[in-house]
Formats: sequence, structure tokens, C-alpha cells
Amino acid sequence: MSVTQIRDTKFLTILWDEKTRIIGIDWKETTGAMTDDQFKMELTMFASHVEELKARGILVDVSRFHHKMAPEVQQWRVKNISNRYNGAGVKRFAFLFPNGTDVPSMTNQSSSGEDFLTEAFTSRDEALAWLQG
Repeated sequence: MSVTQIRDTKFLTILWDEKTRIIGIDWKETTGAMTDDQFKMELTMFASHVEELKARGILVDVSRFHHKMAPEVQQWRVKNISNRYNGAGVKRFAFLFPNGTDVPSMTNQSSSGEDFLTEAFTSRDEALAWLQG
């Protein structure tokens, strides 16, 4: 993946690969101090990049993600962010967990209303190969 960093904030770095049209979030350790409102702002900003670049795949590295979001935030994400991914033409969405992690089964399925496939991985190479499939 030949990536360009397109955004770097306190909580995340956004990476873009023009050739594969894969956009990614590398969440940072600082997410442990992030509020739900800050999480929403970061995802809203990321969704704007997804739309602008017409990304076909999304890779979200949650290996350093420590934010504990309220249950209603997941519902907010599906309603306010996933529809933007759908509109941008995203086909596949991958979570990247640390190597050796027992991946939660819920991260291997798309939520209701999401038109893209969702899978979770513990290998960046496997995730990228799947996103390009």
C-alpha cells in the first residue's frame, strides 16, 4: 500500500492509497481520553474524506483505540456516518485488531443499513488483500 497521509489529529491519522482507493484510520493511544462528541467529530471529518475521494475500501486500525463509547454512539454512527460511506460507493470495510486478538464476532458483519461488506483482521496484509478483492 503506497500511502499518503492526508490528515493527522490528536486522535487519528488518515491515510490514502490512490491506486487501490483505500482510505484508512490509524487510531492513536490518545483515544483513551476522547469524549463521545470528539469521536463523532473525528468520524464526521473522516466521512468527508471518504466522500471527497470516493474511496472503495476503508481500513480502520483499532489496535490502539481505547475510547469507551456509549451504546447510542454506535447507532449514531450507522445513521450519520455509514450512509455517507454508502453514498461514496464504499464496497468493503475492514477493522484491524492487534495480532493474537480474539476478534469480536460483531466486527465481522455489517450493521443494518450498511451496503458494504465488513470483516475484521489481525493482519494488515490480509486486510488489504481482502479490501482489494
